[in-house]
Amino acid sequence: LAGLAARAELLGAPLVTEHIAFVRAGGPLTASPRLEAGHLLPVPRTWDALDVLCENVRIAQDSLPVPLALENIAALITWPGEELTEGQFLAELVERTGVRLLIDVANLHTNHVNLGQDPAKALDELPVEAIAYVHVAGGVEKNGVWHDTHAHPVSEPVLEVLAELRSRVDPPGVLLERDDAFPPGAELAGELDAIRATLRRAAPRVGP
Repeated sequence: LAGLAARAELLGAPLVTEHIAFVRAGGPLTASPRLEAGHLLPVPRTWDALDVLCENVRIAQDSLPVPLALENIAALITWPGEELTEGQFLAELVERTGVRLLIDVANLHTNHVNLGQDPAKALDELPVEAIAYVHVAGGVEKNGVWHDTHAHPVSEPVLEVLAELRSRVDPPGVLLERDDAFPPGAELAGELDAIRATLRRAAPRVGP
């Protein structure tokens, strides 16, 4: 955290972001062997897990010179015995800690395909006024599983989730994530144009 704080100050970053996830568990301080997933795993949406997450968030907030924003992840699984929906979990987290949210609409779409979760319901339940930033990304479906690759074009269903979000709030910033298999510049510009058009089209009408 000290190193992250120093880098945030050096870069003049307006905020620091991190995923609501974990990659390892167990180890010397526990009764379990150390386990390493090698992939972002969803935090169980239980009250006990929420208590731990909120404490970790407060520790991070106290250590950082800029606001913290947390991102929803693309999940392949849910844990048994979950007590809250994703929207309820995020709303409670914001209520307890005041943390900001980085909403990835591609991840909401991923969870819709893989887990049957409704993106519109999640957006209805979470505090959209806490959104600091939005991510949009491409992916691909294989054998009924959606993979959030950041290496494929943004699909129309992801843009539909972006439109759902924009109908509720005007996000401070929207970022197209592309990490691999970069297309020609004109194709990338076309994706950005489609994102801008979606935001304009979905904006709530003001006045008569």
